Amino acid sequence: MYAINETALHQRIHQHKNKTGWLAHVNEIGMMFIATVTGGFLLIDAIRDQESAYSYVGGLAFLVIGVFVFFSRRQRKRSENRFDQSMLAELDQAIKNAGYLVTFAKTFMWWFLLPAAIFSFPNLALNNASWEKYLLVLGAFVLSYLVVTWELRRVHLPRKRKLESLRDKLIGDREFS
Repeated sequence: MYAINETALHQRIHQHKNKTGWLAHVNEIGMMFIATVTGGFLLIDAIRDQESAYSYVGGLAFLVIGVFVFFSRRQRKRSENRFDQSMLAELDQAIKNAGYLVTFAKTFMWWFLLPAAIFSFPNLALNNASWEKYLLVLGAFVLSYLVVTWELRRVHLPRKRKLESLRDKLIGDREFS
């Protein structure tokens, strides 16, 4: 038999909830910034150089990605308000945020890299870019994918599993109390 320091446990769970919320916040703000700034630069460049409609579509695509992330963030923030302040509810909120980060990372290739590649590589071809630029852009895409995949496997999935395990232990301990 063992004793649990409930105050320390609740404080630890609260820290996990805040950390997963902060990571989600940083990811969302970063992606909104990257997408809208990139989209804005592409649109300004297309307007200034009177480029083809394809260049406008590329800029708009990045702006749409920024809007998509904004609405995903808004939905996540609304769902946070549904949790009460109990220890188990805060743990559930931390798990939900961890799950959001897992989904964000797992789907990154589809909602960011693929649209970016669809507009980047043909744009390089239309502008007769050098092979060095192709390699640089390809390298950036590969590096982005590797970093997000590493973060998913080494940070987000283990954190989510750890939080779920803690919840299972707490629920199991409650049943035996």
